[in-house]
Amino acid sequence: MLPVLTTENGHSKASHSTLAYLREENARLYREVESLQEQLATYSSSMDLLDSEIETIHHAHQQEIEQYQQHLRDMMNEHNQMQEANQEWEKRYQELYRSFHDAVEEEANKMVQEAAQTLVLSPEHTPALLSDVVKTLESQVKQTEDQRTAELLGVMRQALYKSEMLEQEVARERNELAAERENLHALRASISQQAQQRFQTERAGLRARWTAGLAFISIVLFSLMVALELLFYSFHIDLAITLFVPLAICMVLSYIFAHMHTTGRLHVHMRPAPAKKPGAKVAQATKPKAKTSTPTKQGA
Repeated sequence: MLPVLTTENGHSKASHSTLAYLREENARLYREVESLQEQLATYSSSMDLLDSEIETIHHAHQQEIEQYQQHLRDMMNEHNQMQEANQEWEKRYQELYRSFHDAVEEEANKMVQEAAQTLVLSPEHTPALLSDVVKTLESQVKQTEDQRTAELLGVMRQALYKSEMLEQEVARERNELAAERENLHALRASISQQAQQRFQTERAGLRARWTAGLAFISIVLFSLMVALELLFYSFHIDLAITLFVPLAICMVLSYIFAHMHTTGRLHVHMRPAPAKKPGAKVAQATKPKAKTSTPTKQGA
């Protein structure tokens, strides 16, 4: 809302051309601000999408870890069951050994009694059957003990081998998860650094534009005040009116233009000096290695 000035045609044409130029610059700067706002909205949506993808990856890794933990618990339960079975077999073996030992002792006592009776009846004759039976029973007991001991040792070695394989697999999976976690942290840090650099660049550009716009408005209003004073002076108006009326008009216009500029309704475009764009390096997350499952030996 500019006041109507009763001046010559040249001055009115110049003011109309200046207003048209300012309106065009205002419209163009408004369109640029809208495009920057759209770019900021797009960038924020992409950041939200990246955060959702990172959360999905973390959730998938957490599920895999839970599956491995469940598998490890199952294997530990199986190992405990095998130990319980081994203990039951050992108890049964001890019972059988005791019963067999009792039977052997009873039979040996009978044979000894018979041999003793034979010796009593015929002292000169020593029965050879007693020594052979004792040797046979001792060899059978020793063979049975060796067989049971070998079976128990085989079961224990198989259980130890399975536990070692499970520990190696869990350690390898933990190393892979740690490497993937480090890659994700590096990627997130590089993206945040790039966003910060871009924000600082755009902030510096906007600050320069606002400073240039305010400086331009101040220069224009100061020139307008000088022109109005010269105009009033040329009409031989009172000195107080010549000094203070243009000052008041320029103050009102400066407030109006400053308010319009701060609210975004008035934009002054100044071409800033070309600045070098900082190169942004984005760390690429390395893909996890393919999981190779080593076959474990199954127990007989």
